[in-house]
Amino acid sequence: MTTIDILQEDLKIASKILEWEMGDIWGHVGVRVPGEEAVAVKLFRRPEEEGAEDWLMNFDYSLKKLSGVGGVPSEATIYTGILKARPDVNAVVHTHAPMCIALSLIDKTVANVHMQSRNFGAGVPIYPRPIYILDQVEGDDLATALGQASAVIIKGHGTVTVGRSIDEACITALYLERTAKIQAIAYTLGYTAPTDDYRQEIRASFDKMIDLANTPGRIR
Repeated sequence: MTTIDILQEDLKIASKILEWEMGDIWGHVGVRVPGEEAVAVKLFRRPEEEGAEDWLMNFDYSLKKLSGVGGVPSEATIYTGILKARPDVNAVVHTHAPMCIALSLIDKTVANVHMQSRNFGAGVPIYPRPIYILDQVEGDDLATALGQASAVIIKGHGTVTVGRSIDEACITALYLERTAKIQAIAYTLGYTAPTDDYRQEIRASFDKMIDLANTPGRIR
C-alpha cells in the first residue's frame, strides 16, 4: 500500500469512530497529502453517487478536486486555512459535538478539568461567529482563532480539532466532547471553573506518571 492508501484507510476508520461517538453524519476528517498542497477528506455520510460507499476525495488549496468520490465539501476552507497556518498540523477533524455547542451558547469553553483533558489548558478558544466556514477569509479567520491550540469551538456550530496525525486529531475530538459533558454535569452541581492551582497539580501528576512509565519495568 502507498502512503496515501494508508492515510485513506485511517480516514475511514476515524470517520466511523467519530460518527458513532458523536451521533453526527455531517462531520468530516481530513489529512494533509504528503509533499503536496492538497488535502484528503472523508465525509462521515455516504456520497450521492449510486453504488459508492465512501465520500473520500482529494482537493488542492485552490479547492479544485483532484481525485476520489464526491464533491469538495462546502467547508473545505476549514482545512486549507488551518493547514496553511499550522505546518505542525497534519490532520483536522470537524464535528457538530452537541455538548460543546451547548457550552458555547453560554460562552463556556472546555478546559483542563480532569486527567484526560490536559491538552485543553485554561480553555480552548471559542470562535464567536455562529456561521459555516464557507470561504478562505472565514477559513483563515478560524485558523487565527485556533492559534496554537489543539481545538477550537465554533459557537452554535461545532468543533475543529487538529493533530500531528489522524489518530491525534480524532482522539482530541472525542475527549473534547467527553470533557464538555463532564463540565456540563459539574455545572449543574454547583461547579464554577478550575483554578490555576488545580490545573497545575493535574499537569504535575501527569508529568510524574510519564517519568514513572519511562522507568524499566513500569507501564503507564
